[in-house]
Amino acid sequence: MLSQDPSQVYFAFLDVETTGLDPHSGDKICEIAVIKTLDGQVLDEFVTIVNPGRNIPERAVSIHGITEAMVKSAPLFRDIASDLLNFLNETVIVAHNARFDLEFLRSELKNLDLSLPENDVVDTLGIARRYYKFPSNSLGDIARYIGLPIDKQHRALADVMTTKGILEFFLRDLDVRGIRLKRLKDILKLQGKSVELKRSNELVLPTEIEQALRDKSKLEIKYLSAYKEETSVRVIEPFDISVSKANTYIHAYCHLRKERCTFRLDRILGIKALA
Repeated sequence: MLSQDPSQVYFAFLDVETTGLDPHSGDKICEIAVIKTLDGQVLDEFVTIVNPGRNIPERAVSIHGITEAMVKSAPLFRDIASDLLNFLNETVIVAHNARFDLEFLRSELKNLDLSLPENDVVDTLGIARRYYKFPSNSLGDIARYIGLPIDKQHRALADVMTTKGILEFFLRDLDVRGIRLKRLKDILKLQGKSVELKRSNELVLPTEIEQALRDKSKLEIKYLSAYKEETSVRVIEPFDISVSKANTYIHAYCHLRKERCTFRLDRILGIKALA
């Protein structure tokens, strides 16, 4: 497959919505969308809300809008696992921050004594980091920078279509810049290295937090206080993370309090990168 013309390769653009950010702390998939394409044309789609078998915190509902009432009669992941794996068969998976989506899939499949398929993976986040200098590498921000229309509803199928548009823009733009992409392996090389999942006990952080830690840049976060259950907007500069048995913490300078503070990752309701 690696030597094939990309126009002859089936790509599976994938995105999941979840109850939180860490599958190893009990967070689950509550929606999954995959579209299968050939030569840029959508051939088929696999889209379903998933009953996560647990509550969906309000902080997650505020992001994707998927409520417990919506998932009540939806299939459990075990009910769709076989069909999903068949849909992904003999495709190249494409996702933005692919490790996040695939780590959730791996966790769900592991609970069923199933394995994540060993498909080749294209990560549009990896391409963005290597060939571009966007102020923010989040999916929505990249789409805005390159002029793609954005569905305001943060749902799996909308994000999948955005990922497709971003990859197609990258391939056209890089071709104009003289980077020839005549074989599948040429596209896989764009991200610098193959997508590797972290060990199962490691956290895959949101893109914006990873970038802020690396670049020592600022973030605007919507944060739910642990004491008064009130939401506030903070500008922070993350400098470290730590993980306890139950939670992940972001250590950052908080411009609101003008001091170093610790923020629990699962209480961050929204993240925006600042220039």
